[in-house]
Amino acid sequence: MPPPLEEVPLDDMLRVLEDAAPRSLTVKEIAERLKLERYDRRGMATVLNAQAEARRIHRVGKTRYRYAHEVVERRARSPRSRRGPSEIVGRYVRVRGGFGFVEIPDPATQSLSGDLMIPRGREMDALHGDRVRAQILRRDHRTGRAAGRVVGVVERAHSEVLGRLELVAGPRWRSIPSGWRLLPLSDRLPPVEVVGAEPPAKGDAGRMALVRLTRPPVGASPWRGELVRLLGDLDDPEVQFLQVALEHGLPLEFPADVEAEAARLPVDPRPADIADRKDLRDLPFVTIDGETARDFDDAVCVEVRAEGGFRLRVGIADVAHYVAPGSALDAEAARRGTSVYFPDRAIPMLPERLSNELCSLKPDRDRAVLVADMDFDARGRRVGARFFRAVLRSRARLTYTEVAAVLEGVPEAARRRSELGDLVPQLERMRELMRLLYARRLANGALDLDLPEPVVDLDDGGHAENVRYAERNDAHRLIEEFMLEANQAVAAALARDEIPIPYRIHEPPEKSDIFELNRFLHTANVHIDTRGDITPGMVATALEALRGHALERVLSRQILRALKQARYDTQNVGHFGLAFSLYCHFTSPIRRYPDLLVHRQLVDWMEGRKTTAQAAEATLASASEASSRRERDAMDAERAMLDLKKAEFMQGHMREPHAATIVSIAGFGFFAELDAYPIEGLVPIEDLPGQWRFDDRDQVLYGTRSGRRLQLGDRLVVEATEVSIARRQITLQALQMPEPRERGRKPPSDRRTRSKSDSRAHGGSHESPGAPPRGRRGSGPKRSGAPRGGKGPPRGSRSGPRNGPGRRR
Repeated sequence: MPPPLEEVPLDDMLRVLEDAAPRSLTVKEIAERLKLERYDRRGMATVLNAQAEARRIHRVGKTRYRYAHEVVERRARSPRSRRGPSEIVGRYVRVRGGFGFVEIPDPATQSLSGDLMIPRGREMDALHGDRVRAQILRRDHRTGRAAGRVVGVVERAHSEVLGRLELVAGPRWRSIPSGWRLLPLSDRLPPVEVVGAEPPAKGDAGRMALVRLTRPPVGASPWRGELVRLLGDLDDPEVQFLQVALEHGLPLEFPADVEAEAARLPVDPRPADIADRKDLRDLPFVTIDGETARDFDDAVCVEVRAEGGFRLRVGIADVAHYVAPGSALDAEAARRGTSVYFPDRAIPMLPERLSNELCSLKPDRDRAVLVADMDFDARGRRVGARFFRAVLRSRARLTYTEVAAVLEGVPEAARRRSELGDLVPQLERMRELMRLLYARRLANGALDLDLPEPVVDLDDGGHAENVRYAERNDAHRLIEEFMLEANQAVAAALARDEIPIPYRIHEPPEKSDIFELNRFLHTANVHIDTRGDITPGMVATALEALRGHALERVLSRQILRALKQARYDTQNVGHFGLAFSLYCHFTSPIRRYPDLLVHRQLVDWMEGRKTTAQAAEATLASASEASSRRERDAMDAERAMLDLKKAEFMQGHMREPHAATIVSIAGFGFFAELDAYPIEGLVPIEDLPGQWRFDDRDQVLYGTRSGRRLQLGDRLVVEATEVSIARRQITLQALQMPEPRERGRKPPSDRRTRSKSDSRAHGGSHESPGAPPRGRRGSGPKRSGAPRGGKGPPRGSRSGPRNGPGRRR
């Protein structure tokens, strides 16, 4: 006798619909989420239809149901609610589905497990990227998830919008068009009605244009804006640059008062600028940067100590001497927060008069600096540190490539080795000290996530000619380790005297993220114990276990994604990835505002103004939050431009077979990375032969009939079938599927083919907008796509453990 049909409480069904909102579900899907083996489908449908008639839920078509967010709001306002609605301030992020999220800097303070979801229609007139006030209307105390609505815009991210002009036809009985509208390149932004005294000409239809927003929507009327200027075609690198910069709210020009202040500064220090400084011009300082770098904000010098060990001096451009608090230069630097680097250009934090001249440590030019003077014993332990203002003169502008060649003794570098003369022994001492520091850092539990970083080579026209991984060598590590030591020494000195600074913090990962990570790691028989506190050493052990494994690169990326993002805060909690108890950013004041703030606090401390330094804590806290936010915007923009150039490059390699590896799997398909280039593309599940189902627990796609499995690390042959520069998206097709594995078990029926997080996990680079295909490919010599050449502490999309040229720690 079969088991009886299970009765389903209405509250359980509503809870499932509420959790799935704004997605609609069928009765079958509701039953699967409730893990029901036998249920009365018609009975459940009758109950749900009654709820729909009472407008407690929405009925979608004949068989689907969606939670009514109006009910959510009524419940939040109800006196029976356990907790009334609360407001938060954060950045609004809209996704392609129409709904969005408000990013919460610290969700734990709101008892949430993540960002606040904003259903479609609840965003008011907020645009993607705006800083908004939002009201929490519903929270699931079991999962920590919450939904709400925007109640006000605090700060607009967009004053101008880039898009394609479209001629809007008027009524049929009229012989002239009724007007113009702009269709933004970013599908996260709404269309804009173009108004103003000088409308576009009829021949401008289809051209790219820049429009200044003048009025938000009123009733059924859309956004309005005035034409600023007409631009070129979508394949124009200049248009591509404007698109990414405007999409991420990056300032393009310096205000007139900022330029005027910069123009009053000299190109070289005046005698008064260096009069009372320690004179280090006789010491053999050198700068080591990338080939295309133009701003040199750090110089290094290493000597052998008489008692054994090393003396390392790190000289950093004294930007604080020229950029005073309250000045126009300071206000603009705070607004920008950081420099932004694209393959063919940079958006600097400071005007060129400072960044490329007065504060750039060019060879054979006197420069004002702040120096971290550190002593190390023979085992690489820091045993002393001093800080002072000085003047130095760099002996040589060296590059990573030539320093590595000189140190390795390659024959091609013999001439350069001869030119450097007595600097060569110093470079050898630097390498010796670097190896000691690097070994000690790893021994203390720092994460060695030395993942290669992709760079783009451009032709003379600014189009992508090649995409490759950046080469790393001892010269990169040398500068990185020296900068890490200087940053750590400054943080320790100021902390001892209770001087507030914007620390660079990296919090430990959440246990829930490590649980998720272990689902990936089990494929390589690696596991991180979550029974106690997660320590850097535990993650480092997992990385070491992956060393040499076929899935090392794939799983190392998963570890990176499980870590939190480093940020700035006046409350120190240490740096998990570096395994440092104290850390700050001191070494890049030309391109990072927090470094400039640290310089000011250090100078006040050195000159005995402790009370003044301590009084700045509230200002530093606000600046830390703003700088963290701008850093995220910069990283997103840099990643978007890189994805755009990858798509542009792949337009010239359509229908070419490429060996590839599966690096990520989701309910809608899988992402494969090409062997020949560091480029990923999506293989949609609907393009695979047969029928497939996603097993979220094992991160595997199962053939529902064949029993075959597709999993991380599988090898296959693909070709690019569709490339959209507008969306920065590459679609691949499998030409040769992976070799069959043993017949795997089919996933249980209660596992959905696509988890709620899938669209967000891969939504960044594959949803964001760009420019459409360009026409002619240019030709000419290669130009490297890394204008700054990467300095320590490195830049990165996630926290500090990432090493490599151009990554953030």
